[in-house]
Order: sequence, then structure tokens, then C-alpha cells
Amino acid sequence: MSQLEPDPHNYKKVGYSMILVAGSLAAIAVVYLIMGPDVLYGDNIQRAKTAHFEECEKNGFVASDCKRYLEPGNTYKDSEDKVETVMEEAPIGVAETVTQTVTISMGSGSPGCEETNSCYIPYELTISSGSTVTWINTDNAAHTVTSGTPNGGPDGLFDSSIIAMNAEFSYEFSESGMYDYYCIVHPWMTGVVSV
Repeated sequence: MSQLEPDPHNYKKVGYSMILVAGSLAAIAVVYLIMGPDVLYGDNIQRAKTAHFEECEKNGFVASDCKRYLEPGNTYKDSEDKVETVMEEAPIGVAETVTQTVTISMGSGSPGCEETNSCYIPYELTISSGSTVTWINTDNAAHTVTSGTPNGGPDGLFDSSIIAMNAEFSYEFSESGMYDYYCIVHPWMTGVVSV
């Protein structure tokens, strides 16, 4: 039996593969050196930004580094203008329609807002029958407003699908009851509408 001679071209292929593997490992090492052992690096940055915003909000946005939140075109300023309750005049004998607004808060795409019930603001909203609730996404991430609970899943009453940044979703509540809802993409985000 004769022994097959190795193909020298395979050595080149293996060599290139080893170079790619070494380069990938070097890239991972560089990322690790930048981030350190903190695997929640991005999450911590988002939490710091949220904490800064909340501190500014608590102090009335008076500090110079907080004034950027009040500049025209800022999503916080725009959402604050929309947060007011809108009362529509109804003809005599017809109940007036009320629209309430819930803000999907900045930074809610990262865990943490559930600890203070601030993923949807307000967390619990009480309205009268026949009122409409409008959810406005002021976060950088896309979210949903889906009736049901993270543990039980959607109950099929309403579902916004994906709400992009600065987009909104509205639903009219015609029957009394407690309506739980959550974000399918970020299931720690929960809220309640009480009719």
C-alpha cells in the first residue's frame, strides 16, 4: 500500500484559518481590556444616563448640564407637552371623552425601571369607561404595549406591535376592569390600566 502525500495547499488554508482565529481572540482581548470584567458595561452606561436624567428632573432642570433636556426637539420636552390630559367637548347628553397619556420612559429598554415602577409612566393609570390611553415611546429602543402579563403571556385584548422611538399607540377602554400590560421585547416592563 502506498501512502498519500500531503497536499501543500492545505497547509496554506490551515495557516490562514489560524491567523483568523488569532485575530478574533486578539479582538476579544481588546474588548475585554476596554470593558474590564464588567459584562454589563452597556447596561451600566444606560443606568447612569437614566440616573442623570432623574436627578435633573428632581431638581427642575436648573443645572447647566440638565438644560439640554428642555431644548426644542428633545424627546423629553415633546413628551411633556403631550402628557397633559386632553378633554374633548361633548354634545349635551353625551359623556365627554378623555385621552390619557402614558410615557414609555427613557432607558426602560434596560432592566432597572421595574424596581421603581417607572418603565411606563404612570405605572398605574385610573380612567373612566370610554377613555382612550395613548402610549408615547420616548426611549431609544422599540417597545410594545401588549395586554396580559409576562408570566401568562398576551391575553389578546390589545397589542401595539413594535412602537418605534417617538411613535405612539392608542387604545379605547370601553369596559370596567383592571388591565395589565407589558412589553413583549422587554418583559420587565409592566403597567396597569384601571377602568
